[in-house]
Amino acid sequence: MDLHRHGILKFPNAGLLASSHDRGWQGVAAELRSHPSGDLPAIVPTQMEITLATRRCPGAQVSRKGAGLRQQTAVEPGTIWLCPVGVGEDDINISAPLSEVLHIYLPEDRFKALADLYGDARIRADTVRYLADVQDPLIRQIGLSILGELVQESSAGRMMVESAALTLTARVAQAYGHDRPDSAAPSTEEGSCPDRIQRAIAFIRDNLERDLSITELAAVACLSPFHFARMFKRVTGQTPYGFVSAERLACACRLLADRKISILDVALRSGFSSQAAFGTAFKRAKGYAPSEYRKLIG
Repeated sequence: MDLHRHGILKFPNAGLLASSHDRGWQGVAAELRSHPSGDLPAIVPTQMEITLATRRCPGAQVSRKGAGLRQQTAVEPGTIWLCPVGVGEDDINISAPLSEVLHIYLPEDRFKALADLYGDARIRADTVRYLADVQDPLIRQIGLSILGELVQESSAGRMMVESAALTLTARVAQAYGHDRPDSAAPSTEEGSCPDRIQRAIAFIRDNLERDLSITELAAVACLSPFHFARMFKRVTGQTPYGFVSAERLACACRLLADRKISILDVALRSGFSSQAAFGTAFKRAKGYAPSEYRKLIG
């Protein structure tokens, strides 16, 4: 597999500052690129892509959508993005030019070899989560060591890079696979959960009209569904279902105040599948039918 083909397809307008194409590296490839502002073509990767920003680009943001998730990230030195095998990115935008970004590509068979070595079938390239703004000092350190070799080749550089790629594969699979524990250190997980839950809350409020699931919300929070449900209630005092229901009801009340919006549109924009289902749920919660409530608030 030509790992560099991914970069050619995904970044047709980017500058290529350095490449491992002729280095003979096995099981890993890397490119240092500069990127103009603008949109990137939609792509479904066949290898794991790890992106590391190496320079600060004031005001620059990367907005992308994959696996149904919208992510917007400021570009700072050390910012990390993960794009797993099979996750289609159908909307990528760079708001301002990026002077220097490292792209590392790991083939799917690298994960399979690791799974065979440890007898753990859960280690797969397609189970890694689609994440942005990953704060991982180990991945950052490995990426910078690969960058150093990419920019200035050394005598034993290939050995170093290929060894680093093994460590990088193991780290990505261990820390960011769907089937892995959310944190090896409970204190770290507990401390970061409020921020993670707030991300989920923001996602809920932006997507009230959609059919939301615990699995989807857990992915937004980068937690397993079990940990997400438990931590959501700890942080908010409500179950995810109760919170979503309350948010939809509040949304419906706001929309009913605008008489130009039909009750059917209020129902659909509040996440209900039909006007009848909305009417039943609204009356149960408020004691009035939607039309009666609209008259009351007059």
